[in-house]
Amino acid sequence: MKHIRKKKIILLVSISLILVLMGNMMSVFAKSSYELEQERKKNESSLQDTKEQQQKIRSQMSAIQREVEELNDQINNYQAEIDNLADRISETEANIDQMQKELDKTQKELEEKEALLEKRLVASYKAGNTSYLDVLLSSESLTTFLSNYYLIEQLAESDTRLINTIKETKQTIEESKLALEESKVQLEEAKKTQESKQAVLAVVKREKNEKVAALSVEDQALQARIAEKQAEDSRIRAAIKAAEEEERRQAELGGGNKVSPGGYIYPLPAAYCTITTGLYYSNGSYHGAVDFGSGGIYGQPVYAVKAGTVMIATNLTNSYGTYVMLNHHDGTYTIYGHGIRGSICVSQGQQVSQGQKLMSVGSTGNSTGPHLHFEVRVSPGGWNNRVSPYNYLP
Repeated sequence: MKHIRKKKIILLVSISLILVLMGNMMSVFAKSSYELEQERKKNESSLQDTKEQQQKIRSQMSAIQREVEELNDQINNYQAEIDNLADRISETEANIDQMQKELDKTQKELEEKEALLEKRLVASYKAGNTSYLDVLLSSESLTTFLSNYYLIEQLAESDTRLINTIKETKQTIEESKLALEESKVQLEEAKKTQESKQAVLAVVKREKNEKVAALSVEDQALQARIAEKQAEDSRIRAAIKAAEEEERRQAELGGGNKVSPGGYIYPLPAAYCTITTGLYYSNGSYHGAVDFGSGGIYGQPVYAVKAGTVMIATNLTNSYGTYVMLNHHDGTYTIYGHGIRGSICVSQGQQVSQGQKLMSVGSTGNSTGPHLHFEVRVSPGGWNNRVSPYNYLP
């Protein structure tokens, strides 16, 4: 029984140790606030690009929609012209019908008059001896002869005039009808032309509406992407805040909550306080500093080991690369080199407190890999007098 209990205790202790180790590993390999800030900037840049794309899409949509409105106006104008032409065609057709009725009536009158004249001639023929000549010759006197001749002449002229008048009327009506029919043809052609133009515009309008619909789908996709990136921005900002809090906590720990007799702490989070390169001479050159270069150190925050004033905060292409120099006003000066270009978050003349972030670990200047170059200089002899950092670190 005791043996089983002992095994359980060992198992629980092992699990606890594994969890602690996992927690430490997660802390070690978690992204630094600098890395998260770079990630945030990248996301922000992508977000801005996406917004610009969306603005272009919406500008295109607005321009096309204005074109569609103009097309609608043109289509409506064509429709008004088509409706007007249709009314004129209907009116012309009604006039043609009326002309046809008048033509039929005139034709009937002509036929009736011609038939009457024909009957008169037939009756005269059947009378045999009775003719216009007989009537004239049977006149009792010259006066009667002249009177009969005049009447016969008047009757013949009257018949002729009436027939001619009817024929002229018929011809006039036929000409008017023909003119109306020609006008109808022209109106129908004009109507077809307007309808053709309207149909072309309708096709263009449909194509533009399809383009607007496609752009609308793209706009919705971009809007969804913007929402995702905005959510990502909120997530990263929260992660940055958490990372900064953790970095402040690590800074307060100072490499295991250590503070040197002179009041200095380590310039890095506790997990990265291992010195990988110390003081040495090489080719007549003295490396009067210590290097911190543990795995995963790139992007980790660099802290002020003690309160002071920023003397230098700059980016060089050689030597220290991106570096910061502090005056601690106790005769000591500290230098922090090889930071990530653009990561310096203090400025010359600024007062900084112990544990305040100065920049992020990088590999700029004369560097063969990510690490923090840390120096201590003292006066008298000017701030250029380098001394061993081991005497100041915890």
